[in-house]
Formats: sequence, structure tokens, C-alpha cells
Amino acid sequence: RGPIRATVRVDANEVIGEVHPEVYGHFIEHLERCVYGGIWTEDGSALRSDTLRLIQALKPSVVRYPGGNFASGYHWEDGIGPKDQRPRRFDQAWQSEESNQVGTDEFMTFCREVGAKPFLVVNDGSGTPEEAARWVAYCNQDASGEQGSRRAANGHPEPYGVHWWGVGNEVWGQWQIGATDAEAYTKRLREFVAAMRAVDPSIRIVAVGDKVMSGAPSDPGAKWNEAVLREAGDLIDDLSFHLYQPDRDGWQDEYDPEELHKTVTAAPLDAERIIQRIGRQIKALTPEREIGVAFDEWNLWLAPSDDAQSMHDTAYSRRDALYVAGMLHVFHRQCKLVSMANLAQMVNVLPLIKTNETSAFATAIYFPMQMYRQMEKIVIQSDVKGPVFTSQRLGNIDEVVNAPYIDVTATRDASRKRVVLGVINRHPEKRVDLSVRLSGLDKLKPRRGWLLSSRDLMAVNSFEDP
Repeated sequence: RGPIRATVRVDANEVIGEVHPEVYGHFIEHLERCVYGGIWTEDGSALRSDTLRLIQALKPSVVRYPGGNFASGYHWEDGIGPKDQRPRRFDQAWQSEESNQVGTDEFMTFCREVGAKPFLVVNDGSGTPEEAARWVAYCNQDASGEQGSRRAANGHPEPYGVHWWGVGNEVWGQWQIGATDAEAYTKRLREFVAAMRAVDPSIRIVAVGDKVMSGAPSDPGAKWNEAVLREAGDLIDDLSFHLYQPDRDGWQDEYDPEELHKTVTAAPLDAERIIQRIGRQIKALTPEREIGVAFDEWNLWLAPSDDAQSMHDTAYSRRDALYVAGMLHVFHRQCKLVSMANLAQMVNVLPLIKTNETSAFATAIYFPMQMYRQMEKIVIQSDVKGPVFTSQRLGNIDEVVNAPYIDVTATRDASRKRVVLGVINRHPEKRVDLSVRLSGLDKLKPRRGWLLSSRDLMAVNSFEDP
């Protein structure tokens, strides 16, 4: 009946690697009320001040835009210039009509306001390499160029300097505009990259990859990644994959709460196995290049409640915050592989933040993303001894054996004057007595701590009780 007891040894001399700041990334898409009525006002005329304050406190490192599925039918030139002259468009992917009041310039203003790097995904579904190249030029060319002068005429004389560019989104999926096989994708990928790099050779290219769910040679994701790496590994900088756990295959009318807690909080450990499988593919097929794993869409996605406004309307609890913190621990441990990670999405869609007409509040999964921005860059070895558990399979989440109740990540600065630990207690009820032994460090004293907790395990924030 007492607390969990665990010990952790942290050695500042055992360096795992350096965390890419882009693992604290985010994603916004023109889907439901993420953009209009979420980050911007309903008419897209201005950023919402309440949402903006919450996002600024997150210190987002990078934001992916405009999709997602939306990117496969998006023509960026519809979203620049005088707002009263921008056409409305029908989004085939989400079967909805969108205005173009928020476009490239508005997104760049948002990135500047929150201090984030922009990550743009070009339309390789209904778009062309020439259109993508014009977008690169519009963003990165100086004001003397054709597209640079166009940007300057729209009130933005200085180049945006967009470094991260994705070519396509989930084009292996039949729901995607321009869906195709890996061989056809790599052919058009080469065409897009050639056109885009002719404008700016310094840009970083993220190619469409897929999750590898098993070690079987016939695994669909493994076969897709193999084709992309063999045919275009010389051109790309990062290979992406997306994972929503347990996804709709894991939706049930009722769950056993205790088993669901174990499965959700252990799920990041299964995601870690997927990252490692992709990393092994990259090493085997492109050993001469350092291609990163861009985990550019991820989140927990359980069945919505009966009163939810959509299938993406989720009320996240402390259990779900443990899931997000667990993912951040994975990104630290796999820092040599993971070059970027983007939680999907920021506002109103599997949300960190929820809004209505008059207010905005942070959901439970917001707080780990805020807290872990306190981390230092250098990841050091931490070894935990404590109790473990086994979780059950659910949807696309595989069973995890010997999942630790207590999970620790440790980081330090280059001068060894500051160490920041992240500690997760996955047990649904018990506190933890944790003994920490630090070595390779001199005269450090505890300075500050951040604790995320709640009245009960399934407590959620809401408009009534934010």
C-alpha cells in the first residue's frame, strides 16, 4: 500500500547524443476549427489573442503547415495577395469549403509571433514541380527576384528563409489526392526536388515514408521506405512517418480502465520500436548519408465521447499527458535518429488547446509539451531500477512487456552547470519515492521542479473548469 520505490543512476559522462530542437514541434492544418476559429478568428482576419498567448508559452520550435491531407489539394497562390480577391476552394480531402484568408504570409506572421520555424508541405497530388518551385522562391528569394518582388508587393520585403520542405503527405493512402505507389512517388519526388533546389539548393527535403509495424520483409511500410530510400536516398534529408495510437482500429464502445491506462502509457515504447525499425532501414540502405526520421504527425487518438463534435474532438486526461511525456522521453533516447516530431494538432483537432467563440484553454497534453521545453540539449544516460508491468495490444499498439512504471530522461548543458531530469510515474494510483544518484557532476543543488498532476486520473480541463 506504500509508494513505488525506484532508483535512477545518471552519469553525465555517458552522452547519448544531442536533441534536435525540432522534436518539440507542432502541426496545424485547415481542418475543422484548427485554423479558422482556433488560431485565427472565424473570418481569418486576425490571430486570436487568447490562443496566441497559450501557443507562445509552449515555445514551439517548428510548425508544419498546411497539411496533412489538405496539402495534397492546396494551391498556395490562392492564399496570397488582397484578401478580397482570393478564391474560395473546396477541399476534396476533407469535403469542406475553405476561404483562403489564411495563407502563406499569414502563416509566416504567426510563426514569427510564436518564435517557431516554418515547415511547409508542397502539393505533389494535384500540384506541379513548377508550382512548388515558385513557392520556394516566394518564401526565400530576395525582393529583386520575380517571386520575391511578388512577396514584397504583398507587404513582406524580407525573405522568410524557409528551410524545411515536405514533398507530399501520405501518398501511399487511397484517401489522398494523387495517391500512388512508391515507384511513381519517387519519380515525381525527384522532379519536385530538382525544381525546388534549383531555386534554393540549401533547403531541407522531407520525403513521405511510412510506419514499419513489424520486422517482416512483407511489411507494407518497410517496402515503401525501402523503395524511397533506394531510388531517392541521395536527394532527401529526412524520411517521415505518421502514427496515431491506437487509431480507429482500436476504438471500442467500452474499455477496461486499468488495462487501457497500461496500454496508453506504454504505447510510446511501441512507437520507439517503430522508430528503431526505420532507423535500421536508413542505415542499411543509405549508409553514406545521415537521413533523419521526421515523425511529423503523432498523437493519441482514442474513440471520441458520445457528445463529441467530431471524431477529432477529444478530452485529454492526466493519463494522456503521461502518453505525451513518454513520447518526449522516446525522442530523447532516439535523438540520433529523430530529427523532427510534430504533435498533431495544436488547436481543436486532437487538441493541445481548445477554443469556443469567447475563450481558449489548455488540455492536459499541452503541459508536457510546455514543461519539456525546459530540457537541455545534451542527453545523458539514465538507468532506472523499479517495478514493471505488461500492457495489452490495442489497435495498432502492440503489447509491451516489462514496461517501467518509472521512466526517466536526463539532459545537461555543455558546461555541466545545469541538469534537467524528466520523471514519469505511469502508475495510476501510487506515488513514487525516487532515489537519484548523479555522477560526473560537481556541486549541483536542486533548484526548481515542475509537477503535473490532477485531482484524479481521468480529470480533464474544460471551458467550465479550465
